[in-house]
Formats: sequence, structure tokens, C-alpha cells
Amino acid sequence: MGFLHRAGRPSKGESDVRTPGPLRPLLELAVFFGAVAAFYLADLCRAARWLLVIMVGYQVLAYDRIGRLLTH
Repeated sequence: MGFLHRAGRPSKGESDVRTPGPLRPLLELAVFFGAVAAFYLADLCRAARWLLVIMVGYQVLAYDRIGRLLTH
């Protein structure tokens, strides 16, 4: 059972907060890229760059999941 999940997914069980599909990628971007910003602001620029590369790669590889979230 997760804290956030897309409404109408009975296989995931109930969650504390129902999030519509289009909001989910925005939350992910805010959290993941917020972490990149936190590393950068902590003067950990090299770690921030690597995390940014990883996050962009993840978003590119997960394009089908992102598309599915946006359409539901």
C-alpha cells in the first residue's frame, strides 16, 4: 500500500492521498529535481549533476509510464 497512487487502481489498495494521473508526474518532478537543487545549494555540484543525469535518464526511459499517467 502506498501513500500516493492513481485513483481507480484496486491492485494497489487504498492510499492516504488520491492523486489524479497528471498530478503524479508533477509531484515526481518536484521531489526528484528538488533533490538535485538541494545538492546544488549544498555545494555538492558534482553529485547534483550526476543525479540530474540519472533523473533525466529515468524520465526518458519511463516515457510510456508518464504517458499512461497523463491519459488517465
